This record gives sequence, structure tokens and C-alpha cells, in this order.
Amino acid sequence: MDQKKEIKEALEKILGSSITMREDGSDPVDELKADFIKIMDMYEGVWKRQNDLLENEGLDFTSYDEQYFKVIEGFIHFCFEGVAADAILFYVYSRKDDDGTLHPFIDSRGDEHMFNTIDDLWEFLLYWAEEIMKP
Repeated sequence: MDQKKEIKEALEKILGSSITMREDGSDPVDELKADFIKIMDMYEGVWKRQNDLLENEGLDFTSYDEQYFKVIEGFIHFCFEGVAADAILFYVYSRKDDDGTLHPFIDSRGDEHMFNTIDDLWEFLLYWAEEIMKP
């Protein structure tokens, strides 16, 4: 099987939807990764801003922002397979303690995965797509 077809199938498995890939000289995987990183940076930034307001200013917007985060989480669960969605949410909400200590993500098989950076999460999502495609 050619590499582009394998990548397309892996991405479709992650997204749970068919995608169309076009030949335009750009690498669709790199473009998808760049878009994913951009969106995740914004998502993580909003989460961090809310926590900083509580910690530094004593302003608790939890109940105000709750619906917003539920919508985002809903889209993540809608667009990604269960473990992939859990990994994304773990990356934003749980991978770091307040003191910066990193914790591993434990997948449904009990395997631990460290997400030091968004690139680590991306690589896990690609790995997981391959794993769930195995017979």
C-alpha cells in the first residue's frame, strides 16, 4: 500500500470521517499537524488564562466558561476516537501539575505515554491510529 493511502486511512481513523487529500505540492500531513497545533495552542491558552485569573486575581470563571469547555470537549469526542480524544483532553487538563510536574497518559491498554510537547501528542495520535487499525 502506498504511503499516502496509509496516511489518509490513519487520519480518517483518527477523525472518524472520510477526508479528501489533494496533490498541490504541499504535504497534507504537515498541514494537518500545523492546523492541529494551532488549535491546541489556542485551546490550551484559554484553559491557562482561566486558571491564571483564578490563581493570580482570585477571579473564578469556572461556571461562566463551563459551557464553552463542554462544547470544545464535545467536538473533540465527536471528531476523535475515544482514546485519542482522552489523550487530547489529558494534554490540556491533566498532564502538568501546578508545579510543572509532568504525568504520563495511560492508554486503554495500560501503556504510559509522556507528552512533553504538542509534538509528542501528535505522534501519539498517529501511533494510536495505526494501533486501532491493526486486525
